Amino acid sequence: MSTTVTSSRLAGFDEAALARFGFTEEDRRDARRVIERVIDDPDAIGQVERMAEALRAGVGAFDNPTDPYAVIEAAVRERADRQWGVGVLPMLALLASAEEVAAFHAGRGIDPEISRASLADLGQQAWVHRRTFDAFGLHTYGWMRVAWSGALYWLGRLQFNLTRWGADDGGDWVISTHIPESGPLTPEAVADSFGRARIFFARHFGDYPTRLFHCNSWLLDPQLVEVLPGTSNMVRFQQLWQLRGEGHQADGDAIFFVFRRRGEVDHESLPQDTTLQREIVAKLADGGHWYCWHGVIDQDQFPPVEPARTAQVEVGQA
Repeated sequence: MSTTVTSSRLAGFDEAALARFGFTEEDRRDARRVIERVIDDPDAIGQVERMAEALRAGVGAFDNPTDPYAVIEAAVRERADRQWGVGVLPMLALLASAEEVAAFHAGRGIDPEISRASLADLGQQAWVHRRTFDAFGLHTYGWMRVAWSGALYWLGRLQFNLTRWGADDGGDWVISTHIPESGPLTPEAVADSFGRARIFFARHFGDYPTRLFHCNSWLLDPQLVEVLPGTSNMVRFQQLWQLRGEGHQADGDAIFFVFRRRGEVDHESLPQDTTLQREIVAKLADGGHWYCWHGVIDQDQFPPVEPARTAQVEVGQA
């Protein structure tokens, strides 16, 4: 495709279109402003087009996906981040290639509402960036290539994507589980999502047979059971999983997902309004660590649930 097509697509993202991709009102305003500027900048729109073309080529490539952003040299991307904002040009490349992802969804017979909800993770991630850095941007653009490959779907409370796991990630296909910041993690909502995922992936991706749900998260750290009430949603979620292997240190994950902070953090500056916040800080202050663990669940543990039409995702619900 040409930069003319990319410019035309980006120009079509008015506030209503951006809202469908999950962008908050503030981020929609900033997105519109930057789109207008980038379209008029030959170098910037050229970078966006090259990344967008690589993203389009990666749709449907679940096995050994390439890095679509590597078509732009790292030093050039760093300069673009300084000029436009962290991850802003990759964000526009994602928008400019969304049409191909939606077409892939349609080709698999996926309900348009589920397609829209899944693509709305882009706006969710922009909202997370603003909460973390108080600025418009997308530092998690590397994560977004999972959704743009066509592998990730938002089904109720949880997100799921097809991936290989085990034997250095050349093993069997599994349904990997993710927990977006979009509301309480109640046992009922969790069971509903797992039940939906069973039917959804068997129906639309029967050529990728799976038998396990998989999760790699600091939420599976057994230490959480020691410091949170047994009735807490997080503990009940963790107890669903059979842990595999050994945990790896993930203090940064705990700080990011609980406090939305990146990089070096003064622990004394972190809020301690909840039991979880206090326990996270206390362990780190004592020289301890938090860990990510792998876990699996046999899919037969959850009754199948027909995937209902998914409501438009709203960010900032947690």
